[in-house]
Amino acid sequence: MKTYPQNLPSLTRMRFFAALWVVFYHWREPWVIDIDATSQIFAMGRFGVDLFFILSGFVLTHVYVAAREEGRFNFGRFIIARFARIYPLHIATLAFLGLVAIGAAQLGVPFEQDRFPLQDLPAHLLMVHAWGFAPNFGWNGPSWSISAEWFAYLAFPAYLMVAVALKNRPLILLTLAVALFFVLDQVHLRFFGETLPMATERYGVIRIIPEFLIGVGLYRLGQKWQLPKPIARASLAVVVALYLFGSHIAVDDRVLALLGAPLIFLLAELDRRAVTKTNHGFFVYLGDVSYAIYMIHVPFFMVSFNLLQDVLGVIDETMSTSLFAALLVIMIGASAVTYQIIEKPARTGIRALGDRLLKTPTKSSIEGKRL
Repeated sequence: MKTYPQNLPSLTRMRFFAALWVVFYHWREPWVIDIDATSQIFAMGRFGVDLFFILSGFVLTHVYVAAREEGRFNFGRFIIARFARIYPLHIATLAFLGLVAIGAAQLGVPFEQDRFPLQDLPAHLLMVHAWGFAPNFGWNGPSWSISAEWFAYLAFPAYLMVAVALKNRPLILLTLAVALFFVLDQVHLRFFGETLPMATERYGVIRIIPEFLIGVGLYRLGQKWQLPKPIARASLAVVVALYLFGSHIAVDDRVLALLGAPLIFLLAELDRRAVTKTNHGFFVYLGDVSYAIYMIHVPFFMVSFNLLQDVLGVIDETMSTSLFAALLVIMIGASAVTYQIIEKPARTGIRALGDRLLKTPTKSSIEGKRL
């Protein structure tokens, strides 16, 4: 059986489109075109987060499970690498929003003060705000999922333990993961009256627990089974069609969240058969930038829209399609700059510091794999 390649470019490209879907979800309301009257596909953009959660379980298992099986897994090194991946941009975004709030107050520009609750700031700084410690919408709203991811990283040894214990029983592992999804769904329904994929600021952490495990199970399934390329391609076309149609008609939240699983599995199957290339192209780069897109798109839009409306007075409460597109292009460009000047240097610096603290080599075979 052919193993998965070190890099999985199709999954990296998907990260960009998942992030873009979340952008459309948050930006669509002031758009002059009432897209929700025609299709629910943008209104369902919040499911980009579920794709990220399942994808994280899959990719991190891909990168680290062999090290765990061979006794080489170093949790200290792992958690420093994950901290370096998410924290610098998270803290930079919080600092930017704090400056925006202060500047708006000084200039007398209208802004929602309740979006910046100081009592919730410590939880945001510690990345535990989606663990029930800061249940209000505030600061950088999308960062609740980063808080959930942080929980999954801290719990990763437990996920690896399950992955090793059920290595040869991937269907049992997936069944347990899906069962856990529905158990936690009922818990969330019982206490909050909403399905599990609606869990965000309050207890978004419980949303990632089963979805990350689904990703772990999918990877184990791929190690056990391999689909012929024609079947993988045909299956992917069917799943994409179902996923898009389900988004269009706003199918049940739980169905759409779980449909992300076969989508990720089949994309990885195509990567397994792909010819290795040194340059995977523009959309792979945008996949690398996707974390910055996800993290800055709400602050960018808030500042841009308020500047155009309240300071310059060039728009009212809506924006044209051309303005929508222009802001989108500028935001993606700003995300690329952010990736280059904040994410990459900070990640390298923190990992190097971690290497010195742990007295481990600066390079490792597992770091060659795209995260």
